[in-house]
Amino acid sequence: MASFSTVLSEDQFLCSVCLDVFKKPVTIPCGHNFCMACINEYWRTNVMCQCPLCKHKFPKRPELKVNTFISDMVAQFWGSAQGNDTNSLEQAAAKPGAGEVNCDFCIGGNAKAIKSCPDCQASYCETHLEPHKKVTALKKHNLINPVGNLEERLCKRHDRPLEQFCKTDQTYVCQFCTETDHNAHNIVSLVYESRDIKAQLENMDVEVKQMIQGRLQKVKEIKGTVQSNKRNAEKEIKESLQVFTELMRSIKSSQTVLIEVIH
Repeated sequence: MASFSTVLSEDQFLCSVCLDVFKKPVTIPCGHNFCMACINEYWRTNVMCQCPLCKHKFPKRPELKVNTFISDMVAQFWGSAQGNDTNSLEQAAAKPGAGEVNCDFCIGGNAKAIKSCPDCQASYCETHLEPHKKVTALKKHNLINPVGNLEERLCKRHDRPLEQFCKTDQTYVCQFCTETDHNAHNIVSLVYESRDIKAQLENMDVEVKQMIQGRLQKVKEIKGTVQSNKRNAEKEIKESLQVFTELMRSIKSSQTVLIEVIH
């Protein structure tokens, strides 16, 4: 009997708008399927509410709900591409340490993830990362170092990965944002922005260190001045005491002479 992965191909799970694997797939009245974010954005930017494929027009905008059947089919296809679950059991035996991210697909969720995928909103161990290396559509996903807050890396409006940075508004944006509200803004990749911020932080670090060294030198100079003033003050006091002592001796000598003259 043919396996699930041989009966279905990856092309059957691609959205015709973004050409990527379905994310929250929905079925519109004409029967075609799209990512929920893709069809919503398509209808938002077009005057007529119609299907992007067959161009069937709808009198009013259909209410969209996730097609759980297609969503489960996508999940099963990915699972079948991952091969035997024996390796998953072996991976689960090695529990990650504190601060590490677990694989979302290993039994028990105890295996250490080596990569996270913002597109899939999941983290993968080495075994479960294999489909991202073999399936054409998944190869286009932007894998990052394991993180535990993937939902924070998604655009709240379009439910897409925040892959770029708008320097005009100083905010992270997804691809749909750059084509709509931020289409005339200065957009750069996160890698470029990360390098720019890193360079700024390095320059700031150098400036802070120089400022600290300057302050320490100033404190040293002030301490030196205080010590010098203290020594000068002590010398002045000593010399003043000597003058005062000589003056008292002279007064007493003059007093003795005066008394002798009176008598």
